[in-house]
Amino acid sequence: MNSLGITEVETFRKDEIAKIQLAELIELFVAENFICAITLAGASEELFAGLVRSQGKSPAIEDSYIQIESIQDKTSLNVMERKKKRDVIRDWNHVKNRTKHHDKDESEVIEFNACDEAYWLIKRSLANCKLLGMSISNENTFENWVIVKACL
Repeated sequence: MNSLGITEVETFRKDEIAKIQLAELIELFVAENFICAITLAGASEELFAGLVRSQGKSPAIEDSYIQIESIQDKTSLNVMERKKKRDVIRDWNHVKNRTKHHDKDESEVIEFNACDEAYWLIKRSLANCKLLGMSISNENTFENWVIVKACL
C-alpha cells in the first residue's frame, strides 16, 4: 500500500498502544465526550485483556464475574440471576459492541447511559493495565472528575 509520506513505518508494543488509548480516552471522558470514550475504552480494555490472558491471568471482566458469583454463593443474593458467565459478560459488553457494530436485524436505536458505560469500561481497562504492572499518568484526573461530579 502506498504511504502518504507524512510519517515512517514504526514498531509499536501493544501494551503501549493500549496505554495511549487509555490516557486519551480519559481526556475524552472528563471532557464529557462519552460516546468516543466508550469506543476507545472498548479497544483499550480488549487489548489489555488479551495481554493479561497471554500472561495466564484473568482479565478484570472475568475476575469481576468470579467475585460476584462467589458473593452470591456465600450470601444467597441473586445479583446476576444465575446466568452463565458468557451471558453475563455479553450483557456487560452490550453497549460497547452495539456502538461498534450494526447487524441487519437489530434496531437502529440504542438506549443507554453513556457516562456510566464509559466509566465501567475505563475501570476495567485501568484494572487490566494494573494487572500488567502498568499505570496511567492521568488516572487521578479521571478519579477526581468522578468524585467532583458525583458530589454536585
